[in-house]
Amino acid sequence: MKNFNKTRIVLSHLRDLLIVILIGNTVSFLFSMDLTNIWERFWIGSLYSLFIGGTLWKGNQFIGWFVHRKIDGIKQPYKALRWSLGSMFIFSLVDIIIVNYIWFVVVFDWTIHQLFSRGLLTMIIELAITVVITSIFFASGFFRSWRESAVNEERLEKESIRLQYNALKNQVNPHFLFNSLNTLTTLVYRDADQAARFIKQLSEVYRYVLEHKDSELVSLKEEIAFCKHYIFLQKIRHDKNLEVEINLNPDESIRVVPLSIQLLLENAIKHNEVSAENPLQIKVGIERDYIVVTNNLQPRSAIPDSGGIGLETLRKRYDFLSNKKVITEKKNGSFVVYIPIIRN
Repeated sequence: MKNFNKTRIVLSHLRDLLIVILIGNTVSFLFSMDLTNIWERFWIGSLYSLFIGGTLWKGNQFIGWFVHRKIDGIKQPYKALRWSLGSMFIFSLVDIIIVNYIWFVVVFDWTIHQLFSRGLLTMIIELAITVVITSIFFASGFFRSWRESAVNEERLEKESIRLQYNALKNQVNPHFLFNSLNTLTTLVYRDADQAARFIKQLSEVYRYVLEHKDSELVSLKEEIAFCKHYIFLQKIRHDKNLEVEINLNPDESIRVVPLSIQLLLENAIKHNEVSAENPLQIKVGIERDYIVVTNNLQPRSAIPDSGGIGLETLRKRYDFLSNKKVITEKKNGSFVVYIPIIRN
């Protein structure tokens, strides 16, 4: 497969060079219909076309690749187009002057005056042809990126609606309500003050979900405050069998997808055994450019159907919002999820 790909790349470069020779000779004969010494003119014209056309084509091709490597053409199509066209024009102008200087002054012993008097029209034509052809390629790339951007925005909107709906559904589904009300019923008879706190925390959970159902990002501080309300409810149910440690500085500049950290807490509780024999330990912290959520692995034999959001939707949202991806891994008996940090 690797050899096949290398062969295909070589053949594509050869094809491009043949196209350059064809365009160069066609333009040359259009401006001079003299058929004397046609073969000599053809070979010299082919060499010149390879020299000027090859450097222009491959140079601008590299510029396009480099710009789109530095600037995401899907997320920032207008910026990518501006940089591509600007870099193309400057490179093409410099390349044409240098190549013609080498070809005519160094090889054919012209003077600088001859170069700019006899060769100026040629250089202007070369620049015009290059600008037109390259602009077409860059513009087509821009419209492809713009179309992909529009498709991605529509997809993100659908994913966002799905995430919001599932997040809300997850908080009000029968399992959650049954467990919460069952816990509340027990608390009412055992500890009225604790029952009042439970109701308060439960209302804060609903309030956060409803307030941020249309938000693309929220501050880390808000998300952590919400998670503490959620953890309170889970701690009432699981008591000392659940341990959650949050080591995060609530930096106002850090933004996260709403319910993202809560999702990972919920998934850890849902997928793992939480008992006196096997307490579940969850840690939330920061490592370099990621928020890290870690839990010890002790998978349940049967996982309850909660209609949860799922990591896949979260991955898709971060794929659109960040250049970094959500990472999951199992190591040293733990399950670890890395969420990219997004700053203002």
